[in-house]
Amino acid sequence: MAIELEALVGHLYIAGGRAIHTTPPGALVQVASATAARGRELDTFFVMVLPSGDIAPNTFYEQMATMSAERYFEDSGSATAALRNAFNVLNHNLYEHNIGGHKHYEANMICGSLRGSDLYLARVGSAVAVLRLDGQTTTFPPDLTNDETLFNAPLGVQPVPDVKLSRYNINAGTRLIFGDASIAEMSREKIDATLVAGNMELVLDGFRGMVTLNSRLIGVEFVVPDAPSVIPVVQGESTTAIAGEVVTARQQARIALAEQEKKQSKPTEALRQNTKKSLSSVAHRTAQGMEAVGNIVEKIAPEPDSKEQKKLSFQMVTAAVVGIPLAIVAVVILQWVTGTGETEFEQCLRRANEAAEVARGIDSSQRQSVLAGWQGMLQITAVCQELRPDDENIAALRREGQTVVDALNNITRRELQVVATFPNATISQLVLQGLDLYALDDTNNLVYRVQLDGQGQAAGVPQPIANMRQGATVSGLTLGEILDIGFDDQVDTVVAVDNTGVLVRCPPRFINQCDAQRVLASENWVNPIAITIWQSRLYVLDIGSAEGQLWRYDPSGGNYASMPREYFAGQLRPNLARAVDFDISGGGTVYILFSDGVMTSYFGSEPQAFGFSGFPDGQELETATSRAMFLNDSPINTGFYIISQAQRSIYETTLAGTFMNSYQVFDPENLALMTDVAADPGQGIVYVASGNAVLSIPTGGN
Repeated sequence: MAIELEALVGHLYIAGGRAIHTTPPGALVQVASATAARGRELDTFFVMVLPSGDIAPNTFYEQMATMSAERYFEDSGSATAALRNAFNVLNHNLYEHNIGGHKHYEANMICGSLRGSDLYLARVGSAVAVLRLDGQTTTFPPDLTNDETLFNAPLGVQPVPDVKLSRYNINAGTRLIFGDASIAEMSREKIDATLVAGNMELVLDGFRGMVTLNSRLIGVEFVVPDAPSVIPVVQGESTTAIAGEVVTARQQARIALAEQEKKQSKPTEALRQNTKKSLSSVAHRTAQGMEAVGNIVEKIAPEPDSKEQKKLSFQMVTAAVVGIPLAIVAVVILQWVTGTGETEFEQCLRRANEAAEVARGIDSSQRQSVLAGWQGMLQITAVCQELRPDDENIAALRREGQTVVDALNNITRRELQVVATFPNATISQLVLQGLDLYALDDTNNLVYRVQLDGQGQAAGVPQPIANMRQGATVSGLTLGEILDIGFDDQVDTVVAVDNTGVLVRCPPRFINQCDAQRVLASENWVNPIAITIWQSRLYVLDIGSAEGQLWRYDPSGGNYASMPREYFAGQLRPNLARAVDFDISGGGTVYILFSDGVMTSYFGSEPQAFGFSGFPDGQELETATSRAMFLNDSPINTGFYIISQAQRSIYETTLAGTFMNSYQVFDPENLALMTDVAADPGQGIVYVASGNAVLSIPTGGN
């Protein structure tokens, strides 16, 4: 069944403890106009602009909300890039205004973008969101009790805004609240109880009872079209009719099948033709619906010419564009309701072929419908493959469908090779130096060396390094639990550091002739997670203190004999609590990767402008869970390789953060245990640690 979601929108505006019956200044919900950029036609935009510092006139917040929507719908990039761009433009205008000696203006802001069933959220300052999804309450930021994450610098204060992003997959019944930091003062139990109230009016009434003095809220409930609402809405064209045709076609086919089964005969040719005719009609109507989406706004939301109409426009249906891709899936799945008198596999194969025909017939300009059509076909072939795993016809259909889906999602899919496996191991870290690949076995606290041949594959059995294992005694020091490994290219030594500060160095040419020392002040480390060696200086990333720190050890006489320096000093230190990895470029720029896909850069501890861009929709790093990174600092394809275990993907970007490629393999479960990545751009190979193996993936060719 095709599911179409609508957004029922309400507002709450409390000032001085009194409810004001008007839309809060700065609250806006808007669908795309006919002039929206390509890729924005199906989006719905939500924004709440909130006061910060001195209170500005109401028109200030209204104009900011309007401008943010305009900037969003003008941007043809990914949803997260468009959200980030809207923040950057507004912040630039405010910041330039503020440093010009005029009256100082600031603002907190939170935005949302609905694309299909994906809800993207972005915030700057102390604005927050609360979602009720699948019976659970989620907040953005996740911890409203942590002032460091709740209260960030608002727009207009810094030259580059600190934009936080997140993505959620929503469904019918999801409820969303945009509001100010006063939500953090409310009881979590009361919020949970309020969000499950009978309708959005009762939800807003519940929040009204929890507000003491001032608050501005947007409340949104995502519902199916026929759901009753206490909020007046204007009905407009949607995909309900298309969904109805899908249901009708399915019912007709089932009735015909039941009659044929009673007669214990095969379906007649007329039945097959009627079913195909019904499917063709539904697919044709679906394509027409896609073409008409760009005009829906003009039909259901004419430009308001009065204050009352403007108020109503804030409360109208804004998400009539969700159901069309799902209708396409319903069309291809509908193939399952016909066909008797064949083996189960023959029926499955026929239906898969028919689904592929439907998918091939969809207008290629309708990206979401094409994507949904082929994904529906892949669902059918997955069942067929269980019935006959080695069938060439099914394999060909799956490869065709996967190729189309990958092309639409900008995914490069490769065959992987096993470079080396390790007994009872969990490989957590990789270091590549020439034709030597070093791997840290986190289970046994042991470092291996894998020597590679000219094609980048293992030239022999992995060799454990005797002096780089837990319990080994080197220079009178016993190595404990190994924290990380690195390579000092200034003196050509591989380095291992344990959690207590014991550092062991071994030259590759004489791998068992090692020395060790304990670096000073390692007792001050709280939760060290990674090391990097740059120009023989040792850097240790410690995320365990209040904000975290990057400790720097300078060499002297071949040892680290002095106390460490704090890389980040002063009042404005970055919060490193969610950092997962870091590296340093040849020029000395420090790059720190966080679990939410954000990367920050610093030079001499001063923040540098950096941001990822150009990522295809749905693959933005902000929406994935990042695990580790590799900085390719060679002259060949300088940039980053970043792994996301959750997405089973390796992302390649330029040094400036621009998307280049997304690499996956034909069996994604082979990357389900990814922990680290290294790359040899000269050979065109990416090495991945996954489980007890090191895998190689070619980045060039087909």
